[in-house]
Amino acid sequence: MNGQQSPRPPRRQVLKGAGVIGGVVVLLVGGGVIGWQTLADRPDPVTAVQPGQDLSLEALADAAVSGGPGKDGIPSIDKPRFVPANRAGFLDDDDPVFGLEYRGEVRAYPQLVLVWHEIVNDTVAGEPLAVTYCPLTGTVIGFSAPPGVQGLTFGTTGRLVNSNLLMYDRQTGSEWPQLLGTAVSGPLKGTKLDTVPLVWTTWKQWRTAHPDTEVLSTDTGALRSYGSDPYGSYPGRSGYYVKGGLLFPVLATSDRFDDKHVVIGVRVGGGRLAIDKDLVRANRIVRADVGGTQVEARWDEKLGTARVLQRDGDRWVPADFLDAMWFAWYSFYPNAQVRT
Repeated sequence: MNGQQSPRPPRRQVLKGAGVIGGVVVLLVGGGVIGWQTLADRPDPVTAVQPGQDLSLEALADAAVSGGPGKDGIPSIDKPRFVPANRAGFLDDDDPVFGLEYRGEVRAYPQLVLVWHEIVNDTVAGEPLAVTYCPLTGTVIGFSAPPGVQGLTFGTTGRLVNSNLLMYDRQTGSEWPQLLGTAVSGPLKGTKLDTVPLVWTTWKQWRTAHPDTEVLSTDTGALRSYGSDPYGSYPGRSGYYVKGGLLFPVLATSDRFDDKHVVIGVRVGGGRLAIDKDLVRANRIVRADVGGTQVEARWDEKLGTARVLQRDGDRWVPADFLDAMWFAWYSFYPNAQVRT
């Protein structure tokens, strides 16, 4: 195979009936996933924290539950292949992609590929960079090892914390909730990864803004139904992504927004802030103060998404930010400020 796949039908259909992912049955009803776990392997309930209570690493580690597939049952992409924009015939204009601009390199990671793999162990500008995506929480984050820590590569544990992907690194076996980006167990417990923001946009918007982009290919070495999504669909907004309850337990909940409403999570030092993404779309610029640091969420009209900058002296520099479903952000950061 090469990266030049024949185009699929114009309207992608949600998988119906029963599908198999990594050898584990996934039950689908009405276009939405009932759960990764088999009926005989339901996760045990998790004791919730009190609203506003800080979550310890120990509490998060203890809250891990089975998501169904075993360790590496959802396989990471360890040798990613990329194609130029004009050879990405497997993408439709409205397909979501996760856009990366890093050290002079521009790449697009299609959601329709990452939904089946969740982790891409990539090398960008000569540096190891893990691009990670959790479909259950709608979070995509790039990670690199902090100074003093050897380069890390990641796999899926098959477990979840607050319904969020629990990764492990292959060098030490430490375990990392993706949204948190901090090891909750293992030799690197307490170590925080460096983050690289990616943006949610559509394939048409990204390639228009970046015609020289490289695109992660469906030539992954794995047999997967690329072009279908076991959870529903982002084009047309259907299935798990927009309706129904959570599939797995979380430690803290809030009805401030609907569970799956998208907020922009911002982390500055020890401060945490959630910004309603619709507010940024409507106002174009939303300002806030996080622990004494000025931040601005700015709407990118070309890409149809938001970026967050923070004040550093006389300059504005990229902040640590990500799109997330509200329930997921709150379950990890119940003390976070909210900008509405």
